[in-house]
Amino acid sequence: MDGIVLIDGGCRFCRFASKVLRRMVSGDLQIIPETSFTEFPLPDIDSIKWVVGSEVYVKSDALSRILTFSHWYFQPLRLVFILPASLLDKGYDWVAKNRLFWGKSVDDCAI
Repeated sequence: MDGIVLIDGGCRFCRFASKVLRRMVSGDLQIIPETSFTEFPLPDIDSIKWVVGSEVYVKSDALSRILTFSHWYFQPLRLVFILPASLLDKGYDWVAKNRLFWGKSVDDCAI
């Protein structure tokens, strides 16, 4: 699988979400902390990043592209991405802002 997923490596919610994502995706999904990526400058956006070659996708765009590699039983989740990107990004931001609600401590989160 081409591409690298970049996350904030210190946040427990980010690590939990990356484990879930790794289970959802068939094949090897390379997930590394954003601080370990040094190939080229990244956009300054607090978000998951999907890097393919020299392209960088963020927020819902990154998730929709990663889910194309998911197991067949997770493929129906891709229907959500029919919604406008602006709405999906607002949903992404809401989940990120309310990380404590999802049950993971974020005391060491850089975001």
